Amino acid sequence: MPRLKLTVEYDGTEYAGWQAQANARSIQAVLAAAFTPLLGQPAQLHAAGRTDAGVHALGQVVHTDVHQMRAPETWRAALNAHLPPDIRVRQVEVVGADFHARKSARGKLYHYAFWCGRVESTRWRRYSLHVPQPLDWEAMREAAQHFVGRHDFAPFSVADRTVQTTVRTIHWVTWHGVSAPGGSAQDGSGNASFSPPELLAVAFYGDGFLRYQVRRMVGTLLAVGQGKLPPTAVAGILCGAKEFAAAATAPAQGLTLMQVDY
Repeated sequence: MPRLKLTVEYDGTEYAGWQAQANARSIQAVLAAAFTPLLGQPAQLHAAGRTDAGVHALGQVVHTDVHQMRAPETWRAALNAHLPPDIRVRQVEVVGADFHARKSARGKLYHYAFWCGRVESTRWRRYSLHVPQPLDWEAMREAAQHFVGRHDFAPFSVADRTVQTTVRTIHWVTWHGVSAPGGSAQDGSGNASFSPPELLAVAFYGDGFLRYQVRRMVGTLLAVGQGKLPPTAVAGILCGAKEFAAAATAPAQGLTLMQVDY
């Protein structure tokens, strides 16, 4: 029985998240239903991660077993023909039976985007958090580096009985579009960015993430940028210091799952 690996892009605005739910529209249910005209029934799908309501993806990875042989391009075209325009299968590959979208994953990249113009953008409002007030980006950069390394991220998550450990490793954090001291927009590598100067983003790359982890980390960085917390608060929270606590969870629309590595 062939196993398919799908790379999926979606706008999560109109969905209650990835996971199928009884009383809400989900990415998983809509994508599974797209297989019905091809297989005679919905597919059983397994994703690299369960994105929450309103969270987007450019590189979500999904696997499923099918009982038909078709060319990957045929699968992709057929599925996209039965999907709404806010979900697209970007790539289909045939993989071995030992591949698992979640268990085989070695790294995940998330971006959180901010729109920092005085006026909210009509184009980017679904994909970024509008923050019209000035923020201390240098303090936020400093604070973000405290996330790098292997830590217990329980303070930045919620209780989940399905999770065996809350220890995760963040390999790096970088910034895109944050104005450099000279005033020109940078993409995080020192190169000029072609994105709008109002659009800024922080990227987290790690071996895995807990539920709400990225959004709570971003919420804490926002508190630092607003002067409500010092940059060292991140290290204190990770160490269990009682004088600091993770800030409110940042809204979902700024978060995108960019890619999953295997």
